[in-house]
Amino acid sequence: MVEKNSSARTGLVLTCLLAGGLLLGAVGACDHGLGPVGRGSTGLQGRVTLIGDWPPDTGIVAVALFKQKPATSESDLPVVYKQAPADSAWFNYLWEFSTGGSFGYLVVAWLKEGDKLFDLDAWVELGFYAAPGSPDEPGEVLITPGEIRRIDLTGDFSKCTAP
Repeated sequence: MVEKNSSARTGLVLTCLLAGGLLLGAVGACDHGLGPVGRGSTGLQGRVTLIGDWPPDTGIVAVALFKQKPATSESDLPVVYKQAPADSAWFNYLWEFSTGGSFGYLVVAWLKEGDKLFDLDAWVELGFYAAPGSPDEPGEVLITPGEIRRIDLTGDFSKCTAP
């Protein structure tokens, strides 16, 4: 395992926490893990399973929910996201929302160490929620008011190898 520069890693973690806090605060979402949620809560939860070895140059691995699949870095920022614990084989996510809605892209993605968090072109798609019957197309994530929807995802590290 490659040893990371601890001050660079601390800076990255603080940047991610600040950016994540701003994003979560902007939509009023809360992340409490997969513990009990209140009766009548509205949200999305699941488990992300990561296949393969974490690349040594990993900056961030995260699950993110977008209103639509981003076409460019400027087109769309995630509504919410959760970073994976370093070197984990799986992690859980739970987002509660004040209302239901439709979302077009639920993705597990990888960012190389040193790349910019908000440069969406730098992120590598490791896996996504697919449309039923169309495994190559992102599926609509419909959140119904008063229900917590469960969607489990798989991220495959073989997709972030250099071409």
